[in-house]
Amino acid sequence: MSIEENEGLSKEQINEFCNSGAEIFGSVAGASIGFLLAGPFGGLVGAAATSPLTSLLKKLGSEVSNQIMAPREKIRIGATYHRAALIIENRLLSGEKPRDDGFFDIKKDDRSSASTILEGILQKAKEEHEEKKLPYYSAFLANITFDESIDSQKALTFIKIIDRLSYQQLCILSYIKSLGQITFENWNQFFQNNADAQVYFDFYFEIAELFEMNLLKQFNGKQLGGFHNGKLTLFGLELYNLMALNQIPAADTNPIKIKIDSIGTLIKEN
Repeated sequence: MSIEENEGLSKEQINEFCNSGAEIFGSVAGASIGFLLAGPFGGLVGAAATSPLTSLLKKLGSEVSNQIMAPREKIRIGATYHRAALIIENRLLSGEKPRDDGFFDIKKDDRSSASTILEGILQKAKEEHEEKKLPYYSAFLANITFDESIDSQKALTFIKIIDRLSYQQLCILSYIKSLGQITFENWNQFFQNNADAQVYFDFYFEIAELFEMNLLKQFNGKQLGGFHNGKLTLFGLELYNLMALNQIPAADTNPIKIKIDSIGTLIKEN
């Protein structure tokens, strides 16, 4: 049965599904999603309860919650779904309108783009072993339903990239964005020729991957011998905004600064 064909979750099922994520997101998971439960939100409820976005979320919840899952998978997917729904509700309450570009329209002999993409996000979240990434899956799911500049094919590309990125790489992107740009003076030679550098090689590799994925670029053009400096590309900035990476806590970006500073110190000493 496709998402468009089933009836969606009941109030009790929505509560049960969302509350399954309490172990990950704590008290946030106990918050009520009024626009899905038809709670006391006055005029918003009437409009929101019948919107394509709300109908899709209910049906999507039904589709994924009825799958056979391991207990931890259910926790991950429930937490991601609930947090995304809360973000969407807050945007609706602030007067924002979901995208209206055919994203939610059911196609002939196919599902809507929204069904394919939102289900894809939740499936990746279900399998995500780095659970610190889950709030940013939620942000991506919520934000993609409002942003008409991201078509379905680009959204699918982003999903592939999000699945590939480690949480440390998300923290690197957040940290570099906070600086605007950064230099990696003599890093490439140091990591190729110095045994002392190997303790940080995984970190160096993850930064190099961000360049390969076109999320970082050198701000003074390409140079021979690897990367010498970096800033977020336009593609990287889109991902940063869709995933709300500005919300990564300082406790998780501070270690990025410490590693970069430590590498700089080692380079000066060698």
